[in-house]
Amino acid sequence: MSSDDAQQKITFAWWNTSLAPSAVTRSTLEQRDVACSVILYLMAVSHADLIALGEMSNEDFAYISSKCKTEGYIFVNEISKAGRSSFDVCYIYNSKKIYIYSSKDITSDRGSSTLKVAKKLELFVSGSESLFHIYISHWPSRLWCHQHDAKRHLLGMRLRDSIDDIIVSGSANPFVVLLGDYNDEPFDESMSQQLMASRDIDLVHRRQHLLYNPFWKYLSKPQSESPIAGSYYYKSGEVTRWHTFDQVIFSHAFVDAREWRLANDCEHILEFSDYTQLVKDSSSKFDHLPVYGTIERVA
Repeated sequence: MSSDDAQQKITFAWWNTSLAPSAVTRSTLEQRDVACSVILYLMAVSHADLIALGEMSNEDFAYISSKCKTEGYIFVNEISKAGRSSFDVCYIYNSKKIYIYSSKDITSDRGSSTLKVAKKLELFVSGSESLFHIYISHWPSRLWCHQHDAKRHLLGMRLRDSIDDIIVSGSANPFVVLLGDYNDEPFDESMSQQLMASRDIDLVHRRQHLLYNPFWKYLSKPQSESPIAGSYYYKSGEVTRWHTFDQVIFSHAFVDAREWRLANDCEHILEFSDYTQLVKDSSSKFDHLPVYGTIERVA
């Protein structure tokens, strides 16, 4: 990609690193080096401009930010307490193209629990006066919060409430990008009903309140030769081992495409054979593939 083309595109990426569930490290030096290779691949090959990382600890962040140091990229530790738990999120951004304006935690209390809805970033992109609203989420594992738990509905509703607050505040057609590991599939009600993330791009084009979720198309293997059928590989699955828990979702403004639009040539799930084999390996801690979405400038 030429430098001119690069300036006309922005790529947002998410990867659950599996290094530190609940921000408590369990990683070895070898695993951290694998994580560095994936992150550097996202920078060099996928040209990711913002890379959000889940399941990170302060120790893992210190190692990765030192080992993956790249000109123009800034590493930000966003690990923070949320009730009795913690946001386990960090991010990396290309300072030549992105300016981070603000960051805050979106949480919701339910009884004695604090639900970690999202880490919200507000940022500007070089050459554009539009404010971008980025929500980075890592919702609870289904091991601790089952598929139909009311907390999952509440997470979807509270994330939707925050987006609606942007619209009510005067941004009628805001640029919103949601990315993360939701531990829910695109068809689960937390995503499709509460968040209103649709598979129908034509309907999203007509209805400003809807979000577009391109990850519906990654729910199955089109043929047995395909190496993946989702973003998360559950090695003990009895009915299916692949799940599409990691997603990047876009607001109507990117479908309306008056200033920025979704790029048509984006694969969304980063698959390269060495790492994919590691994800499928029963002895490996890694179980998530990185996901990403690219927008391009219209005018």
